Amino acid sequence: MLRRLKPEEFDLYVDFAYVLACNLTRSGFPTYADGVKTREDFIRMSRRALTDDTEEILLFEQEGKVSGWIHYYTIPEDRYLQTCAFCIAEGTREALAEFINFARERFPGYNCYLGFSTENTEATAALDGWGWERIEETYCDALDFASYELQAEHPDVIGVTKDNYPLFAALHDQNTDMYWNTERIYEALDRWGIFLLLRDGSEKAAGAIYYRLWDDTSMSEIFGVDYPGGVYDGEVYRMLLTAVLNAEKRRGVRHMVCFHEQEEQSDALACGFRCVSPYVCFKKQF
Repeated sequence: MLRRLKPEEFDLYVDFAYVLACNLTRSGFPTYADGVKTREDFIRMSRRALTDDTEEILLFEQEGKVSGWIHYYTIPEDRYLQTCAFCIAEGTREALAEFINFARERFPGYNCYLGFSTENTEATAALDGWGWERIEETYCDALDFASYELQAEHPDVIGVTKDNYPLFAALHDQNTDMYWNTERIYEALDRWGIFLLLRDGSEKAAGAIYYRLWDDTSMSEIFGVDYPGGVYDGEVYRMLLTAVLNAEKRRGVRHMVCFHEQEEQSDALACGFRCVSPYVCFKKQF
């Protein structure tokens, strides 16, 4: 069964949950097995659920014993639901079934997103079997800036501001099934870093890369790379990635994370990333 975590139980179970969050076979994403996020990060993230009305932590119990910790959040205006911790010691399939039934009844009409490592075979097999849509199959990669040296940048790579934002929008608008669409990024542009490649003075971008500017410099995350027509170009990727890595190295960021497509993976590893795990994101509308 599922029940809401009581505030006085937080300290009793948070370390139990953190240990599971570091085990790719027993948890969902975001993972704490990446060597980037820490126990303190997990505790800080989890504590939000005690005071934020859009978040909640549920305990999963079997025969009166706590076997799991599920932390989810919602964006009501967008009918968006996602887990930020899905940590189950035993009974992953049952926990998933109970959570899905709970979420379907409480959040009708919402789009629910659940992400797992392919190492969590119990979770991925269950969601596949229930007909959930696989909307993303990528590699979760991480880079340690301690071993990264600044690289020469291509002069045709430029930063995006409000003044030249239409150049980025023209390319990014081809993404029709992404939460961070052109409008949402623009509304929060001060929290994003974006670079474009404009080859030979062209007025159309040959590629764009966009990443979040977190206040906490322990980590930065690349959210995506766009190409005309969605066709991957390794040379463009490497030029854009170099601009991002140099900028974040100068800013004092300690780690970079990114989810790479299969075609990008070899170039990402060559640029200094290491693979944490293959990743699958599932989606279902209730």
